[in-house]
Amino acid sequence: MKINKNDMVITIDTELGSNGEAVARELAEQLHIPCYAEEILDKASEISGIPARLMHRYDGHKVRAAYDLLAEDAASLKMRPASEFITAQVAACRELAAQGPCVLVDRHASMAMEGKKDHVSVYIHSDFADRCARLAEQKGVPAEQMEKQLHREDRAYRSYYRGNHKGWGEADSYDISVNSSDAGIHTVTHTVLGFLETMTGEKLAADTAVQAG
Repeated sequence: MKINKNDMVITIDTELGSNGEAVARELAEQLHIPCYAEEILDKASEISGIPARLMHRYDGHKVRAAYDLLAEDAASLKMRPASEFITAQVAACRELAAQGPCVLVDRHASMAMEGKKDHVSVYIHSDFADRCARLAEQKGVPAEQMEKQLHREDRAYRSYYRGNHKGWGEADSYDISVNSSDAGIHTVTHTVLGFLETMTGEKLAADTAVQAG
């Protein structure tokens, strides 16, 4: 399968703590195209009218609350159904992709782009211990505390995405799956970039040399 670089949309699903978003942003920089991650949530809010703060609060998690206790008025007190959050994110991904080549990170992007020509799906994952160490360092908490927290977060995150996209996190659901445990951000980016160059048959970045890290 060959893809057209001028219409290419790359979706990247990530495990928590896998450095997936950092890879996505570096990849987009190499390709000189936009990268949308949390930006998808803002677009989804714009499309649906669901407050952006709620979109961000329930990012990667199921909506379980019946009411928004911080609502500005009685008319918006009742929480929208969980399905509306997902529908809005899917619509946001499609609208952003329609603007031209881009990288879309999580937020149901791979599901939104299923069946689209010139779509490349990527999954970035990592070993649990490595993810735990990264997140503990980023958040400044003890590794033991992060281990328990990550187990809880993983269950919620996987349940949320697999509940709507049965192939989420399964290698055969993606064009390329990369384990970032033993590779730095630059190396993983280079790996994905090399795959894209094979798929397009063209050199996509001025310098694809692997950097340390």
